[in-house]
Amino acid sequence: MDRPYDILLADNHAGFRREVRKILEEIPGVKVTGEAGNRRELFELLRELPPNLVILDISLPDLRAREGTRLIKLHYPDTKVLLMVLDQEREYLVHALAAGAAGVLPKQYAGGQIAPAITAVRQGKIYMPPQVPARNAPRITAPMATMPGRFSSV
Repeated sequence: MDRPYDILLADNHAGFRREVRKILEEIPGVKVTGEAGNRRELFELLRELPPNLVILDISLPDLRAREGTRLIKLHYPDTKVLLMVLDQEREYLVHALAAGAAGVLPKQYAGGQIAPAITAVRQGKIYMPPQVPARNAPRITAPMATMPGRFSSV
């Protein structure tokens, strides 16, 4: 983890991006390389300089998280995706993991959990928020040997 870890923010709310960027700029070794407010901007920035991580809003106006994650992983397989969600419902968590996301982070906890989430993702773990109630936690049906990485709920 000695090299800068490049992150691209994709959320249609400029104010939210600005706040997340402030938090990220305080994390040693992390560099925000760009911000996107829609699908076109996201993929233009990805083409210019693919980052290590895309922090992707679950519902950009013109790109849903599952499709966005799938496309990013298809065209930029070394780029990881951390989804920002408003709701911790099991459906979102399962779809995010199925699409290849490296984790899920509820927006309301971003301030306190974004650094641990990025650390987990950098270590090859799948980040799940610790606030997920047990009844909503995704059930993993694939054998652990086939899961991409280890799980972390820091």
